Amino acid sequence: MPEPQHPDRPVRHSVVFQEESDASADRHGREPHWAELSDLVSRAEDNRAAMARLQAERAEVCAEALDLVALRVAQRDAAHPGREIGDTIPLREVLAELSTALRVGERTVSSWLGDGAALVGTYPATLAALRDGRIDERHASSLIDGGLALDHALRAEYEERVLAIAATETAAATREYARVVAARLQSAIVAQARERALDDRRVRAFDLDDGLARLLLDAPAVLVHGIFERLTSMGIAQGTTDGANAADGDLADTRTLDQRRADLACDLLLCGAPATEGDAALGAIRATVQVTIPCLTLAGLDDDPAVLDGRGPLDGDTARRLAAAATSWHRVMTDPVTSEPLCVDSYRPSAHLRRLLAARDRHCRWPGCRRPVKRCDIDHIVPFEQGGATSSANLEVLCRGHHTLKHASRWTVRAVGSGTLEFVSPTGRRHRTDAPMMIATTPVRDRWSRFLDATISPVDPPPF
Repeated sequence: MPEPQHPDRPVRHSVVFQEESDASADRHGREPHWAELSDLVSRAEDNRAAMARLQAERAEVCAEALDLVALRVAQRDAAHPGREIGDTIPLREVLAELSTALRVGERTVSSWLGDGAALVGTYPATLAALRDGRIDERHASSLIDGGLALDHALRAEYEERVLAIAATETAAATREYARVVAARLQSAIVAQARERALDDRRVRAFDLDDGLARLLLDAPAVLVHGIFERLTSMGIAQGTTDGANAADGDLADTRTLDQRRADLACDLLLCGAPATEGDAALGAIRATVQVTIPCLTLAGLDDDPAVLDGRGPLDGDTARRLAAAATSWHRVMTDPVTSEPLCVDSYRPSAHLRRLLAARDRHCRWPGCRRPVKRCDIDHIVPFEQGGATSSANLEVLCRGHHTLKHASRWTVRAVGSGTLEFVSPTGRRHRTDAPMMIATTPVRDRWSRFLDATISPVDPPPF
């Protein structure tokens, strides 16, 4: 007979599940709850693989459609020699036929045609992975988009590296890493992309319903993330301060963090300061962004891109300017082969471990989660009370939600080595996550000769 529940005592579901498993485990030893969930997940996996196969087939059909466009152009050119025909009409004919038959927009069909041609003609291994169900259409699109600016000679190496990431990461993470890998292979594309993007910076306003409007700011990524980080820190501080100062009988601040961020943004843009009590304290909060920059790039001897808080590549000039204004640096020593962070210069052990984990993990390590490390907890893989060491080999970064889920459910995790973690779900599925810095790094190239050959004077100013 189950123990009666006390209103102030949480129910330990793991005990209930264990009792059920003793009485009604299936022939595989699985408990009924997890067996049903496992079967459902298996159906979802089969469905995803089947859709991926159809997406690969559609890519091949779209590539054939473009071949047909080229054939029609050649036929028209042969019928009217010496006359500029172009492919506008044949292409529009194909787009019109496909869009009306499939009942989708011509822009969507045009996107399918471009991705299909890229998969068939440039990325055959990605097409094979899509056909086998190892990735889906969004992974393939992320890989294609990330390599658009790459020279053709580099695309085979680029595909190999990004495809290995896509096999274990979400499409969003694959898109981020694809940009980083492409930038590491051909560093010039970062500066070129930055110049193009700067030309597009602007502020726009759109009217919404019910008296609201939307303000959109297109600006350099490091500035936008800094703005958002400062608004978040100010919003959290404001909520904490208001709650601590609330007198008996006063109405507590019930605004959400999103609402406080919006109010603070309006205050700062219109008034130049937060329009609340304690302005000085809130105004003193500054933005913090984490930038990982290679040593040679920092020294001005190389142009390998930096990485902005695990979000994407950052050109060397911008990274050096940020380094010049930074209030603190942390030198990260990495393995020369795997690029795994090994140590961070520091004197206090607790700060050392936090900085090392921030450099290694950069975001929540739960499969598919991208919450920044500053919004996460540090968790012992092997619990401390069970003898787990407080060391980098036994620590991981998890957001609060996944940290709670790990301890409140039957998810388990183990360290494989070199910053790699393996998560095991209650249904027995294994999910591997590699440390971001390791999987985003291209092979070590012989660049230190530039440092050794460079003429450096102690009186020379730094290049940043």
